[in-house]
Amino acid sequence: MAKRLLLVTLLAVIIAGCGKGDIGQNLTGGAPDFTLPAVDGSMVSMSDYSGKVILVDFWATWCPPCLEMIPVLTKLHKNYSDKGLVILAISLDRDGLEALGTFVHEKMIPYKVIMGDTKIGNAFGGVSSIPTLYMVDRDGRLVRKLTGYHSYGQLQEQVKKYL
Repeated sequence: MAKRLLLVTLLAVIIAGCGKGDIGQNLTGGAPDFTLPAVDGSMVSMSDYSGKVILVDFWATWCPPCLEMIPVLTKLHKNYSDKGLVILAISLDRDGLEALGTFVHEKMIPYKVIMGDTKIGNAFGGVSSIPTLYMVDRDGRLVRKLTGYHSYGQLQEQVKKYL
């Protein structure tokens, strides 16, 4: 009985932590600035991308919906980076930057992947499940929060509103 309760509890945590997409919510206020290490060896700050539309993706390598988002974000990066879109993928993995870099290299992720933690998630107002995406407009304002998996079409629609 105790094993069954443990299994049900773990399943509930996994389902809550890696969600399917919601329709999103509008936000107001400025995006927090930060400086975090990226897998390419650079230090990344939100202020580096002033005047750009920024899609911030909180994710982890162990989260199935997050992995499903990689091709979606890759396609968005390919189609809209020259129009002013920047994708910053903030990993909440705990295996370190080197392991994350290996994963990024193997998956050929073309956008910036950054090592994050719960502190940066809290700075954005709290990340309670992943993937969680935040849209930042050209003026540096948080304008949209989307949780769970979203298709290319759904994200493209949101991106086009702010480009």
